[in-house]
Amino acid sequence: MKHISQGTLFDKKETEKLKRDVRKMMTSSIINSLVGRDVRKVRQFIFKIIAVGDGTAGKTSIIRRYVHEEFDSKYIKTIGVSHALKRLCLNDAEITITIWDTGGQELFDCIRPQYYRGAHGVLIVYDVTSQESFDHLDKWIAELDFNCGNVPKIIVGNKIDLTGERVIPPEAGEKYARQNFVSHSETSAKTGENIAEVMEELAKLIISRSNKFRAARAKK
Repeated sequence: MKHISQGTLFDKKETEKLKRDVRKMMTSSIINSLVGRDVRKVRQFIFKIIAVGDGTAGKTSIIRRYVHEEFDSKYIKTIGVSHALKRLCLNDAEITITIWDTGGQELFDCIRPQYYRGAHGVLIVYDVTSQESFDHLDKWIAELDFNCGNVPKIIVGNKIDLTGERVIPPEAGEKYARQNFVSHSETSAKTGENIAEVMEELAKLIISRSNKFRAARAKK
């Protein structure tokens, strides 16, 4: 899977390059996967997914694990915003996901919102070994609600492989998610546990929201 860019800010020219990469991906790898299937029954989607959360929560590691099936134990700070592509097949749907990794430090507070526009879904990541990252979930949800509106969201507790260092129990994350009417999952970017499942769940939520929206428009 091609990683488009890492640790950079994007101008109009780079955004157009991303669009070309997506189109190329849709017309090559997706077509290959349709061999032997009724193309008329296959739905194609392009989803923009944003990953937010504190700087050390593991957003970049989750994306690296999902896209490249790799893990690097060294902490690499995302400078501004980076993004990557991944193709996903769900039943009769062929989905190209653009995953935007946002820098979580306060330094980037004024930069992040411009990349929220057009997002179809969001991963809100916290570190289960960090009370501070969990306490900051309110901030992230408020920022997203203001800039993205009511898009599908999943709160993700990362680093569950660090069992001896955990300070946030699963029940706390689940309770918080219920109170905010969003889904909750836990992952390990190190082992890969539940990473693909979280992405599939978010894609399903986005498709479900899209179907409901089209159904509502059809009734008017």
